[in-house]
Amino acid sequence: MMSCFPPCFDCHHGTFGSCRPTSLARDANKGPTTAAQVTVAFEGTITCEDKAAGIQEELAALAATNASEKAQKHVCVEEQAVVVTSDCPANLKLADVSEEVQAPSLANELDEEAGLPPLGVKWQVLYEQKPFSPKSLFPPLIWIPQYWRTYHGGIREEDRPYVGELPFSLKGDTIAGLTVGVMLVPQCLAFALLAGLPIQTGLYSSFLPLLVYALFGTMRQVQTGPTALMCLLTGQALDSLGVTTAGPRIAGATLMALLVAAISILLGMLRVGGVVNFISHTVLSAFSTAAGITILTSQIKDVLGIKIPRSKYWWETVKDLAKNLDKTHVPTLVMGLSILAVLLTLKYWKSAGSADKRRRHPLWRFLPKDKTSLPFRGLKLVADLSSLLAVLTGALWAWAYRAAGVDGVKLVGTVQTDGLTAGLPGKGYYSELMGDSTLFVSAATIAIVGFLESVAVGGKFAAMSKYIFDPNQELIALGLANLASSFVSGFPVTGGFSRSAVNVTFGATSLLSVVISSLLVLLAVYILLPAIALLPLASMAPIIMQGAIVFIDVHEFQVAFRSYPGELLVMIATLIVSLALTVKEGLLAGFVCSVLKTLYEIANPNLALVGEIQGNFRDMRYFPQAQQAPNAVVVRMDAQVHFANSGKLKDFVFKAVQVRESMGTKIDYAVIDGKSVNSIDLTGCQMLEGLAEALAGRKQKLVVANLKAPIAALLHTTGVQKHIQKYGGQLCLDLHEAMELITDPAADWGPAADKVSGLVETRGLVAKSPGGSMSPKARQAEPVGAATP
Repeated sequence: MMSCFPPCFDCHHGTFGSCRPTSLARDANKGPTTAAQVTVAFEGTITCEDKAAGIQEELAALAATNASEKAQKHVCVEEQAVVVTSDCPANLKLADVSEEVQAPSLANELDEEAGLPPLGVKWQVLYEQKPFSPKSLFPPLIWIPQYWRTYHGGIREEDRPYVGELPFSLKGDTIAGLTVGVMLVPQCLAFALLAGLPIQTGLYSSFLPLLVYALFGTMRQVQTGPTALMCLLTGQALDSLGVTTAGPRIAGATLMALLVAAISILLGMLRVGGVVNFISHTVLSAFSTAAGITILTSQIKDVLGIKIPRSKYWWETVKDLAKNLDKTHVPTLVMGLSILAVLLTLKYWKSAGSADKRRRHPLWRFLPKDKTSLPFRGLKLVADLSSLLAVLTGALWAWAYRAAGVDGVKLVGTVQTDGLTAGLPGKGYYSELMGDSTLFVSAATIAIVGFLESVAVGGKFAAMSKYIFDPNQELIALGLANLASSFVSGFPVTGGFSRSAVNVTFGATSLLSVVISSLLVLLAVYILLPAIALLPLASMAPIIMQGAIVFIDVHEFQVAFRSYPGELLVMIATLIVSLALTVKEGLLAGFVCSVLKTLYEIANPNLALVGEIQGNFRDMRYFPQAQQAPNAVVVRMDAQVHFANSGKLKDFVFKAVQVRESMGTKIDYAVIDGKSVNSIDLTGCQMLEGLAEALAGRKQKLVVANLKAPIAALLHTTGVQKHIQKYGGQLCLDLHEAMELITDPAADWGPAADKVSGLVETRGLVAKSPGGSMSPKARQAEPVGAATP
């Protein structure tokens, strides 16, 4: 009998081919075009060993005797046979093909009628790489025609992956772009201060980089620009370089953006966007938490109205704050805390959930609860534009203080009002800054973290609207955006969560919204810069603090504490190093700790003594009622078998045998369940050979069962199978078959060994077959019950 691998796409029963609901009478007339020995399973079994005409007669008779089932049947085509089922019943029997014949045209004929690709093509799709298209390097060539077709004739079928469930909308893009632009202006000013740069550089970093990203990005709803995390990393990197005055810091920031651009573009061109997956989620959570704490601490001085030097380390900032608490300026504190309280109230109200949750909340029940009501939508608009609200409120508050004769409120001060100017990155300080290797390390960190932040934001919204994006192209787009920033006295940028969320809320459907936002920033450069000098720092700091709170993730620490002690240690190490040094060193420490943890887990995998319960083999620690074989021990290792852990497996097998023997059981076989093994190296192969030899010295035999096909073929070609057989052991594809043979002293292991040998040819045919699909001859070598490759 043939194996049920892989499952049919339509009926989910095992057949290697296509399966389509169709009329039985029509399919019976087509039938196979060549002779074959076919068993047709349909609520019973009918066997026909005649030519194609005879098969057609049997199928027709079968249809006549099952008139009630005639309307719709499944015809499963396995290239050599037709299997007719009654809508795929549970007791489905597959056709038994005993001789190789030419592939019939039935499958392809059915596919042509249904407008589907031929049988072979369908399977190749699973393995084919997407062909390169020059348009992918300049996405507007793809999405602008789709935008046009949305309003003129409708989108085409080939547009579906790019459009998803988010049709283009000019109205939505315009409203979202204007809204985010108004939000971006005060934010980018505040983020420039966080990086320790002149405030106008925030505007410079929010115009041209956005335009460039719109030309090369693929995430349709992401709003790029300065973010709190990128500015923190940039500021700490500049602090590490020892530059404190405005000129060198701007030069250093532009060089940083240039290096970030180079690294991002290189990674994108090499198509290695997946390299960032080597940084674990737990490390990023701890890193983000440390960044949030650092950002919050750095802004407390502006809320208190005190002046302390900019420090390289978090603990130095805390020390300076503690020393100067007695110098707190009360009017500034009142302003700063009031604005921060309003921002946080609006933030948490906006994300409070359903109307029922709001009614039960002690505070939100007094605010609008119905999301369709005008008061709710009005307050939500205020919440979305809370950054602008903070700046305007602060400006009016500072004016009122001045009118009342209250002094001491610190303002932004002198701002360069020359407008947007272009210049070479690092101009005047190039040789001095480029000689420091820490600049390159910082740039690599910013490039990776920026890409992670952007893809985390854009990927979430892309998944929600079911459209595709290209991570490698995103690296290139972010790199080019940073390249643009470096030539206009800007600093590193990436996709921001809060602005992207507002972008989505107000209906953005394409990167046209980013273009509109950037144009608003350009207007601000030439219109608002003179007025910015009068803004109080106490109104800018709450904007940064509100964004920093998002990064602090206490929940992840709680989950790790309850369930993953190893992950908790990695998170604590990342947090401590980030706060003791800088977040750059913290991220590196977290990466190293997570790699060491992974290596430890690889070298110390889960090893289990298993027993049979209800036809499955389970870990005896969790299923003590499972039954063990009377003359064998069965062990399982849930990992790849290689040089780091093969010795552990060998020792565990011996220990399991000794424990069973100490209980008075005579052990004849040691069985390794290979269910979880998907790779084995030469050290692992040598271990199996040595284990078989050592067990033979104890008059015991080694059986390696439940093998995946590639592993079985590998053990055969490396000679491990012959070596194990030399000492009385065997390889077996199916664990149940192995247990039956073990319990029967007169059992013949020949067929089991032949199945393993047959997979050698199967493996070669799969490798040579287009798309990796299995050839007819190879499928005949695949035994029933074999582990899924």
